[in-house]
Amino acid sequence: MIKALLGLAAAFVVAVLAAGVWYRVEAESDQAPTPAPWAQNRMEFVAWDDEAWTAWIHGDRFELAPRHEGKWRRHANPTLAFTDWQGEPWQAKIEGEQFLLARRGDWKGSTERANAVRYRDWRGDPQLRTVAQLRR
Repeated sequence: MIKALLGLAAAFVVAVLAAGVWYRVEAESDQAPTPAPWAQNRMEFVAWDDEAWTAWIHGDRFELAPRHEGKWRRHANPTLAFTDWQGEPWQAKIEGEQFLLARRGDWKGSTERANAVRYRDWRGDPQLRTVAQLRR
């Protein structure tokens, strides 16, 4: 009887460990990162000038706070200048539950709508946020 219980316990532990390994393999193979739940109401991003900022949405504007205050202070802005996954500069505006994006902030050129912004965080890791995730 004890051998059977030990066998069941060992099988359970092996199953849990295997599930954990499988989850990590699947998570690492995804193209788009999954934001951590605690971080979804803000984005810590790198702006065009390599300054680190935190942003969230309040009403119809971006609330922006610099990582280190000095030449910059916390403020609201209708646009957000960020660096995408490939290191390209983009600017975003809020349009309902989507973003309107302009490469290099060229609003007279071609623009695109997106359900999420794909940006680089302070460490340079690719991140993804939607309007709903950034609203406070």
